[in-house]
Amino acid sequence: MSYSVLSNEQVEQFKERGWVKLAEGFPREVALACQDLVWERMKPMGMLKDDSSTWTKPMVQINEAYSHDDFQLCNTKRLADAIEDLIGAGRWAERSVCGETELVATYGWWPVNFALGSDKAWDVPKGGWHWDGQHFRHYVDSPEQGLLCLCLFSEIGTRGGGTLVAEGSHKIVAKYLSAFPDGTEQGPAIGAVNRSHPWMAELTGESEESGDGRSRVEKFMTETIDAEGVRLRVVETTGSPGDVILCHPFLYHAPSANHAGTPRFMCNRTTPLKDRMEFDRTGNEGYSPLELSIKEALSL
Repeated sequence: MSYSVLSNEQVEQFKERGWVKLAEGFPREVALACQDLVWERMKPMGMLKDDSSTWTKPMVQINEAYSHDDFQLCNTKRLADAIEDLIGAGRWAERSVCGETELVATYGWWPVNFALGSDKAWDVPKGGWHWDGQHFRHYVDSPEQGLLCLCLFSEIGTRGGGTLVAEGSHKIVAKYLSAFPDGTEQGPAIGAVNRSHPWMAELTGESEESGDGRSRVEKFMTETIDAEGVRLRVVETTGSPGDVILCHPFLYHAPSANHAGTPRFMCNRTTPLKDRMEFDRTGNEGYSPLELSIKEALSL
């Protein structure tokens, strides 16, 4: 099958692993201009771009979303088409392309990671693991999220504070949510998944880790296949300004420590669907890769 932006290999990675990186989702120069706007917002806090001696906080959380003209330039056709490669053409409720639509997209919130965790050895954390969606009730066919897009506004290298993703975890969450036709709240659901799956329980600290002598980095960043054949692994996402990590809405992810010595700028945006996902389309045609990933997890 052909797609507008993504390759067949990238789409298969999304279905199997739960995420894929879109290089240059928007131009690098646009990303850096947006980064400068966030720096301006931090000036009253005493954090100055050109003076590293002012970077006295390991993390600055800016709970704001921005819609300046500079941010609208992030709404490229390349990014919109890549999103619809995964959720289905015409199924994005708020498709926004600069110069083509009047929709105004917002970008936020901003956890600016200067040096979080740099005082300790870099490790795979136990805390912070979740999938997104505090603001709605969760169903296996929920339309509210679509995809989670992690938008990069700075260079993020290895151990530079990139978001950690738990590959394969979207399949575990799909199976869990399918047992709740009346839906469930996100918080209790995350706790239940953490406790019910052995690998997830060890990852999130809900159970004691098996004493095999391996570090958490070696244990969780090496692929494991669970009893149902799900391939699980923690991966550190990296990239350049303008890259976008396209994540399955059920994918577990967590913040990581920044040992790079340079601040990490990124934010999230969602891509809500017009309608609920469908897993029984007439003639078995028209399924999006997002729907197929869930169908395959549920063996439908």
